Amino acid sequence: MVNSRLKFLTTLTLSICLIIGCSNDEPNVDIEELPSDYTVYVSDAGNFDNPPWQILKFDHNGENPEVFINTRLDWPQDILFLEDKNEVLISNLNSGEVNRHNSETGAFMSIFAEDLGGPTRMKIGPDGYIYILQWRGSGRVLRYTTDGEFVDEFSQTSIDQAIGLDWDQNGNLYVSSFQSRDIRKFDSEGNDLGLFADDDLSGPTNIWFNESGQLLVNDWRGGVISIFDEQGQFVENFATGLSQVEGVGILPGGSLLIGNGGRGTVVQLSSEGEIVRDFVTFRSGNLVKPNAVVLRKNSN
Repeated sequence: MVNSRLKFLTTLTLSICLIIGCSNDEPNVDIEELPSDYTVYVSDAGNFDNPPWQILKFDHNGENPEVFINTRLDWPQDILFLEDKNEVLISNLNSGEVNRHNSETGAFMSIFAEDLGGPTRMKIGPDGYIYILQWRGSGRVLRYTTDGEFVDEFSQTSIDQAIGLDWDQNGNLYVSSFQSRDIRKFDSEGNDLGLFADDDLSGPTNIWFNESGQLLVNDWRGGVISIFDEQGQFVENFATGLSQVEGVGILPGGSLLIGNGGRGTVVQLSSEGEIVRDFVTFRSGNLVKPNAVVLRKNSN
């Protein structure tokens, strides 16, 4: 309990520092630096279903912003690099399209998938297929080959406003529902194993497992990142003092880059959940509403 209170006070103080600035006696938190051969890509949801929209890129210090993509976007959601193809996929909720772009220049190449029910998150699964979530429509998890060929509807269960996915060590898939405020579990064959977690959530977005097998959940409405154990029981809030939490990039040492949409920044958290700094500062690159954060190691 004492450690939890200390963590809360440290996080609160650092949150205030990020807003108003701090003197030299602010808490001393080690800052993990992203290696210099990395670039950070951020999807900007702008005004949600109204432009402007853009995909930005920043250097390893979160500086020197550049517009990577600003065409063929329609409420962009996620960024998925296919390095062996020199392609990057962008999911667009409004148009129902996932588009291919050149991974170096950002130039539009072709439509990867279309007529989807508002595609949101995309990840390559253990089977090598691309899993795509849908915000509306059938609400089922879709699978595609990396060449863009439709494989199947992985799940027969509809998930309302699905927007986060990850796999545990046993190959089970977990999907978050923003509207239903819960996490659903599927086995490796797509069979519905029921609700995994439905407590202490008010608007889950990204989800991911840590090395201990715990599930971390960005809670957009709650402004926190929550931890659930392997049985789906709420453990504690990993991080607080955030706003419209969406998007996550994990540094090699365990620090996190989190989209802090309510403040138009990308915040860095320590591996213990303390707010360290604004990695991407307010309005850098005209960033409005980050909703995906991707760390990419440079090819050269």
